[in-house]
Amino acid sequence: MLEDTARRRGAMEHTVGLILAATAAVLWGVGGVAAQELFQRHGIDPRWLVAVRMTGAGLLLLAVFRPAWPGRQTLRLLVLGIVGMAATQYTWFAAIAHSDVATATFLQYNAIAITAGWQMLRGEIRPTPRRLAALAAAVVGVALLVLGQRGGLAALRVSPLGVVFGLASAVAFAYYMLASARMVRVIGSGATTAWALSFASVPMLVWTPPWQVHPVGDAVTVTALTGIVVVVSTALAFSLSVAGLRRVTATESAIVSTIEPAVAGLAGALFLGVRLLAPQYLGAALILVAVLLLTAADRPETAVPPPRRPEDDAAARTGSRPVPDSGR
Repeated sequence: MLEDTARRRGAMEHTVGLILAATAAVLWGVGGVAAQELFQRHGIDPRWLVAVRMTGAGLLLLAVFRPAWPGRQTLRLLVLGIVGMAATQYTWFAAIAHSDVATATFLQYNAIAITAGWQMLRGEIRPTPRRLAALAAAVVGVALLVLGQRGGLAALRVSPLGVVFGLASAVAFAYYMLASARMVRVIGSGATTAWALSFASVPMLVWTPPWQVHPVGDAVTVTALTGIVVVVSTALAFSLSVAGLRRVTATESAIVSTIEPAVAGLAGALFLGVRLLAPQYLGAALILVAVLLLTAADRPETAVPPPRRPEDDAAARTGSRPVPDSGR
């Protein structure tokens, strides 16, 4: 009886984690559409938007969660913020600048294979048939979303710098998933997200001060779109993503994150007049299949946390114990 209750509870937590990750991916996709409008119609520099979204979201979450100073976890959070969050955003925009959105998307989502390969090699997850099928469906789905456009592979605009930035974005995104999954078990999801975003903002603010922007067009529209990016697709989306990593593996979260390009593509078709072709709709359907496969996956492995390292035990003894999701 107790074992059945624990199994049902674990399955429920697993489902909640997938829902959180999927919602975060949807919000990232919505933010991508808002960012595209800012770049194309209002003359916003992508570096400025990264700086503002990290700063605004970090300050907002610090005010909401009021987390304690992370102490011995400060260096790890600094690396997570700069490499896992700021670098992911900057290299993604740089890949777009040196190639195009389709090429950047195709390269960034190599993060799925990187994350899965790392966890499987370390024995943190089992390569079960259902999980491998979900991984394959997600990878093929993203490929169809990108390559299913008119012209296919020939339509991609590939340059050496574009490839370098795109692959760097994939590595940084994989690091974000893996590092967040461990950090959230030490200090909680709210504190992890608030401090990581705040630390991520520091180098971006130095590089691109907010007062340097000179947008064109209606100021109210620019403010509203920027607010969507900061509040919805950064503060809320990252909070949900990190909270989900308490309940699902980094690989599962990476697979579910492929909803983002699907949502961005569908939103572009609905609101920006972008025309999607049949292979792209098939790609979006395959991504949905991948998520459904995960919801019916084998016994969730997040019920058993990864082996603790000596430094984790030391952090616990100094008071950096796991806390509830509020991050307080």
